[in-house]
Amino acid sequence: MKKFCFLLFFILTFQSLAFSSYAENKFFVDKVIAVVNKDVITWSELYKYMEFTAKDEIKALNPDEKFNYFKAHKEEFLERLIDTKLQIEEAEKYGISVTDAEIEGAINEIKKKYALTDQAFQETLKKEGMSINDYKKMLKEQIIIGRALNSLVKSKIIITDAEINNYISTHPELSCDDDGYYVSQIFLKIRENQEELKTKINEVLKRLIQGESFSKVASQMSEDTTAKTGGAIGLLKKKEIASELSNLFSKMSIGQVSEPMMTEHGIFIFRLDGVCFKKGSDQLINYVRNLLEDEKFKKDYKLWIRGLRQRAYIEIMD
Repeated sequence: MKKFCFLLFFILTFQSLAFSSYAENKFFVDKVIAVVNKDVITWSELYKYMEFTAKDEIKALNPDEKFNYFKAHKEEFLERLIDTKLQIEEAEKYGISVTDAEIEGAINEIKKKYALTDQAFQETLKKEGMSINDYKKMLKEQIIIGRALNSLVKSKIIITDAEINNYISTHPELSCDDDGYYVSQIFLKIRENQEELKTKINEVLKRLIQGESFSKVASQMSEDTTAKTGGAIGLLKKKEIASELSNLFSKMSIGQVSEPMMTEHGIFIFRLDGVCFKKGSDQLINYVRNLLEDEKFKKDYKLWIRGLRQRAYIEIMD
């Protein structure tokens, strides 16, 4: 394939409607919706939390669609916010904190990463219904929680060589003659009518956001022969694909879907289904070690959160 370039479609763009007026119309009045120990959670706090933690594709929806998504998933977000409150309390017990200078440094890194000026950053926050103080508070909480997890959960995880070797032997798909990626795709042909193409892409992205399986959407909407296999391409060897694709896949996590990408042939949307490494390589061993660490962390994290909840007073209002 020829050179690829990211095509950032802002089909569902942010509208300039600020959170305050929008929330007033939807929620009517702010109210307490949960009590966590001595703290309370209000509707406005939950909405700001949803804005802050939502994935980029959700943030890109227009206000009505975004609100409907938040409304449909409010219980899930509320449970996560309760967990956040409990983790912050636990971190404070162990003296885990973050300085104002570290918060400013993190914000500067975010601006740098997305090439945002101060004004552009402020405008982005305004569109998401957040003040700079709201953002700093939530960013501070995320950093504190990250440090608490590293100190109280991750640091206690141990992976042995025997566990690594056993995992490799029971997952032969991870070992290859050369490094490679298992990939699926959705392909859309170039059209003279750009609006028609945008509508098609919009439909694909909406279905994926709403939770339809990638293979189902690919089988129904992909416009090449891979539609017959639910978009599955199979193994692509790293040395045989374009460097742009290799760089893209190397930064994706398993199951992640890429942004739409334009080529001279059409639009591609990829999903990374898996990876494989040269047999016996350090890359394979390190990958499996990280994989096992993640699996243990998820289990230990659930147990840790369960313990925090069992010791806490939690009341959710109607």
